[in-house]
Amino acid sequence: MSLVDQKLKDAVIHLSDEIFEFSSWLTRHPEISGEEEKSCAFIVDFLQEHGYEIESPCGIPHSFKAKQKGIPRDLYPKAAVMCEYDALPGMGHGCGHSVSCGISILAALALQEAYPELPMQIDLVGTPAEETIGGKIIMVKQHVFDEYDLAIMSHLANDNSAQWPLLASNDMLITFYGKPAHASSNPWDGINAYNAAQLFSHGADMLRQHLTPDCQFHGIITECGSVPNIVPDKAILDYYLRCATLSGLIDLREKLENCVKGAAVATGCTYTIEQRWDTYCELFPAREASADIHKIYEELHMPYWPSQPPSGSSDLGNVDTVVPTIGMRCCCSDEFTPFHTPELEKLLYGDRGKKTLIDGTIVMAAYLALLAYQPERLAALQKEHSAYRAQNRRED
Repeated sequence: MSLVDQKLKDAVIHLSDEIFEFSSWLTRHPEISGEEEKSCAFIVDFLQEHGYEIESPCGIPHSFKAKQKGIPRDLYPKAAVMCEYDALPGMGHGCGHSVSCGISILAALALQEAYPELPMQIDLVGTPAEETIGGKIIMVKQHVFDEYDLAIMSHLANDNSAQWPLLASNDMLITFYGKPAHASSNPWDGINAYNAAQLFSHGADMLRQHLTPDCQFHGIITECGSVPNIVPDKAILDYYLRCATLSGLIDLREKLENCVKGAAVATGCTYTIEQRWDTYCELFPAREASADIHKIYEELHMPYWPSQPPSGSSDLGNVDTVVPTIGMRCCCSDEFTPFHTPELEKLLYGDRGKKTLIDGTIVMAAYLALLAYQPERLAALQKEHSAYRAQNRRED
């Protein structure tokens, strides 16, 4: 049995020119994270022209929900197909959000054209500010995703994979406070905050050998004295922490906080620890979905990675705390190209950009059609997700 219906492929190809021009407009008119006013208006106007009902904003500026008209919302499962459209300072759409947004919209329109009676409600949800404050985190807190049975999106990458293994993440801003003194005349009257910063850094590095491979932390000293002949009375360190699960992240943070306390005690300093950003949660493994999507890749003769070590973090994981969330990766390059670079943005134009749009759309749309027409696959996905979240609940 084919998982990719020819009429679905035909619908994708039929609509691809229009949507590629749509995504190219976004690429040519980048707006940085949190300032996506024109991008949001452009997308909303486009969707209204295609018969969608719009709710905007949804919990955060420049966000939206677009709902198909005439679909009985209480009869069928509801899928939130997410759209990102924020750009990067100085390099435009170097993360590919303009094309990934196009993939989501083309998938929704192609499903509507190929299957007018599709037994699933496909909503498009615009999620701004991924690159900065994590807009989806705010939208989750505002209950934007509570009504859905599934959330899905595709992010561009240097490979294809069914589920992006994202890490849970948060931050630590550590400040040590000492006491100034002349470094030559009376250093014994001073308390050296720089020494505390060094001791913390060494203690944290010694901790690494006792951590599981998924645990990561990386940081810098951002402030530490002004001139060499004054004992530094203040030192600030900025650290990011990551782990495969939220519970593991909480444990890692506790260990690093103990390193801070030890460094303060050893040097006589006081300290503060501040978390400035919301915690990013991990994506669940989605083995049921991955098995289904791998079959779609194989039918399309598309190379893919069956599994990858977790890396990076995104607000997508926070959506997963309330609804099963699939974060596919769609290959946008013929050779490795670093993200967040102008070189990546160049791949969004021309034949390579259009191929990315079409390939990503066919995979996403085929998977959504599978869930719609084989509800037992959606039930299996939801069961796996519920079991995972029962063991890895978020501690608010």
